Amino acid sequence: MIQLIWGILNVSLFLGLIIFCAKKATEIRKKVGLSVAILFSFFALSFITRPSNEQKDKKFEFENRETEKQSLNRNTYLSKITLEDDLCTKFELNVICDGENARSALIQRTGFMGGTEWSTLYININKTEKKNTFQYQAGGTRKWILLGIEIYSEYKEFSGMSEFKPAF
Repeated sequence: MIQLIWGILNVSLFLGLIIFCAKKATEIRKKVGLSVAILFSFFALSFITRPSNEQKDKKFEFENRETEKQSLNRNTYLSKITLEDDLCTKFELNVICDGENARSALIQRTGFMGGTEWSTLYININKTEKKNTFQYQAGGTRKWILLGIEIYSEYKEFSGMSEFKPAF
């Protein structure tokens, strides 16, 4: 719910900034001239930045030589675990596994993401004694951004147990 309010706040501030710049640009155009009004609009709107895509979905590989040799005889499939599901966003841990061992994993975030960015810091997958069961721990940071400026950064950690089972 807070993310939805934060996204609405971001959109309304953005629209308010555009309306404010348009009004000031018309006032400047009447008093000074068109070229100065265009220059003012360019500089006023240049403060708004787009989110970076450098750590969009960071994939963690778990392969080693022993796992690689064993997995040649097994089918590989995707196992999905829902970590968090709230009103506007959903965090899912996607694990590529070969029936017994995890080969790679990533955290995918879907839904409305207005004003927030997610960055995965780590994912740990450990086999348990039960067949086709694993224990996972994952963590990352969610950055709360207002008009391109990071306001707050929160650390989130997910942990639990799940089974290797194909996602349909």
